[in-house]
Amino acid sequence: MDSLTTITRPEGRLAKRRRATRARLLEAAYDVMSRVGVDAAKIKDITDAADVGFGTFYNYFESKDDLAKQVLDCVIDDLGRRNLAATRALRGESEALVIPLSTRLVMREALATPMWEWWALRPEMLVDRMRDGFGRFGRDDIRAAVAAGIVRLDETDIESAWALTTWMMVGGIHDVVVGDRPPDSAVFVVDAIMRMMGLPLEDARRISAAVLPPYPPPDVDWNFALSANR
Repeated sequence: MDSLTTITRPEGRLAKRRRATRARLLEAAYDVMSRVGVDAAKIKDITDAADVGFGTFYNYFESKDDLAKQVLDCVIDDLGRRNLAATRALRGESEALVIPLSTRLVMREALATPMWEWWALRPEMLVDRMRDGFGRFGRDDIRAAVAAGIVRLDETDIESAWALTTWMMVGGIHDVVVGDRPPDSAVFVVDAIMRMMGLPLEDARRISAAVLPPYPPPDVDWNFALSANR
């Protein structure tokens, strides 16, 4: 047999059971945290909703904070895939709208549930999760905008542009949550992001205020793990 041949072995029953239990805990945590927020969510309520024993929780997660991180990773992956679907018709035809609309859609979703408030009050942690979780989507969108001549960035600047975009997005979410900015601040944030990327003022304002496309409903993959998708 060729030494480079990869053998895919069937998943065993124990591995399937563990994967299913982890997914149930993540989904239950999302439901509870979406209703009451992360601080008020109790591990007992989450394990009850997932129909698993309380002690089982610690076979999968170190703490409630660890669980919250992995819930957010799954939600971010879902938002990234939904953004792709929502902007598919624009890609290649109206490429300038992809980054502004995707950013506004994420901010709208983030400001809609109590779970995100907990993260907004921990902006450095949220930046890390969003920068990694959205990274494969965001960097591709920036590269596409460069290729289309919409923004002028060297390849070596794309990572920095993505980092700044993430910080500005999280800063906007944080300021709305703490009451420093009105709830409809997403256009202001996106306008600033596009000007940071070099767009002229009038162009940035025009595309940042474009009508949002229909957004697909959530379809979260609770088996998603960021560590396997970097």
